[in-house]
Amino acid sequence: MRVLLVAPAFPVTYWGAEYTFPFTGKRAAYPPLGLITVAALLPKDCEVRLIDLNIETLQDDLLRWADLVLVGGMIVQSRSFHEVIARAKAAGKRVVVGGPYPTTSPDVCGDADYLVLGEAEDVLPSLFAQIRAGDAPRVTKGTRPDPSHVPVARYDLLDRSAYVCMSVQFSRGCPFNCEFCDIIEIFGRVPRTKKPAQLLRELEAIRDTGYRGPLFLVDDNFIGNKRAALGAVREIGKWQHERGYPFDLFTEASVNLALETELLKVMVQSGFSAVFLGIETPSPEGLKEAQKNQNLVLPLHDAVNLITRAGLEVMAGFIVGFDTDQSDAFERQRDFIQSSPIPMAMVGLLTALPGTQLTRRLEREGRMQMRASGDQFGTPNFKTHLDRRELVSGYSNLLASLYEPVAFYERCQRAVEQRGPSAGRLRIPSLADLRALFLSIWRHGIIGPARAAYWRLIGSAIRRPHNFRRAVSLAIVGEHLRRYTYEVVQPRLASEIEQLTSEPDAIDSPEVAAMLSNFSAGATSAMPPLPH
Repeated sequence: MRVLLVAPAFPVTYWGAEYTFPFTGKRAAYPPLGLITVAALLPKDCEVRLIDLNIETLQDDLLRWADLVLVGGMIVQSRSFHEVIARAKAAGKRVVVGGPYPTTSPDVCGDADYLVLGEAEDVLPSLFAQIRAGDAPRVTKGTRPDPSHVPVARYDLLDRSAYVCMSVQFSRGCPFNCEFCDIIEIFGRVPRTKKPAQLLRELEAIRDTGYRGPLFLVDDNFIGNKRAALGAVREIGKWQHERGYPFDLFTEASVNLALETELLKVMVQSGFSAVFLGIETPSPEGLKEAQKNQNLVLPLHDAVNLITRAGLEVMAGFIVGFDTDQSDAFERQRDFIQSSPIPMAMVGLLTALPGTQLTRRLEREGRMQMRASGDQFGTPNFKTHLDRRELVSGYSNLLASLYEPVAFYERCQRAVEQRGPSAGRLRIPSLADLRALFLSIWRHGIIGPARAAYWRLIGSAIRRPHNFRRAVSLAIVGEHLRRYTYEVVQPRLASEIEQLTSEPDAIDSPEVAAMLSNFSAGATSAMPPLPH
């Protein structure tokens, strides 16, 4: 059987770093790890090809070649997702879909022949046998398998030169109970982990492709099982040391990482340089509302500073639009973020995702207005307690202030000055590194809008050689963050503010709700921004 795996395109996003590609020469941020994992699960006699629409186009001859088309993706990829299905069906091909989007929204995936809901490892072999026999069910519900049985992903299918980062997964699930989170709905609250030796085989497979550079451990909470994480990190550290630290590692974790002194130390020694935290809000009332009690154990400023000084740059997600948020919520967020060493502070509006506790509560309260687009940088999809015009306007102004160039460079400088050294040797710059450096100097240091602040950042980095590469990377990523804020998000929000001003009750009409839902053209996935 000839199987074509298709990764749908992402729209331009905060996470996608699309505006950095002229500096880096890359075409996408991350590879489709889910699909290359599925590829490793397919029967051995299948001939497999992969198309990632974020780096290439889907040609008609490939559709003609395929016996079966597999499409996987997130809610934010829904537009491209359904376009792929339509093309495959028009070519007379059967289509199997899976991933977070069909799992949480199966009711809108009726255009596919077969749906795999949840994790596919335990059900995919039998499903393929049924497809071959012609008696496959339309919907197959996956289990929550033991990740230690997952084979090494098919990294050989990737064009590694196209991506800024490579990806690998260690664990699934999170022990916490955040109301807005769909991760615990999809993967559960009991973290499941791979064996350290298994993870090392995956690192070796990536290294065998010739790739060297940033590597994202895509766990939604890497320290969900702290004991297992510590054991894995120790083994990663040995592997990295023996091979000269080929990878610069980063991941996602809960804020209580700050209390894990030994784990922090070993992560830094093993070559981790950054971590993405879900801080959400400095408001204790907002955290309690969101059931994010793990963020109340330690003052959030202290947590960020502890992690930064240990040697990990903190990237963080924030949310406005909680029911407890008042008019001062935007200023509180701005003050917290701007006084912290967090260059990449991703602030979104609270979104009720399908299948979450938040959505179930809002449905009971009669406040849901439209289906989530996966775009936390768009309009809220429910009736908010704070006046909607005030919420959207305050959010727009907050983003503008955070990504004003001087403010952004000040946070970068604070991170560079506070972040302790990480393990590994200072790499000799490649031609690509030098090209990026010179482009950054020209774009940000010579013709940019905040040249003095840029050179203060570079001056601080020169005095801290272990952070110099990171300082240049931050300046380049800042180009993307600023442009996306001003060219995509703010025009979108301005359109909503204008609509709400002219027709204050317009959001309650189906026509305007649909219009606002379509603002998802600039939506974002649930991934953290790039550390390099």
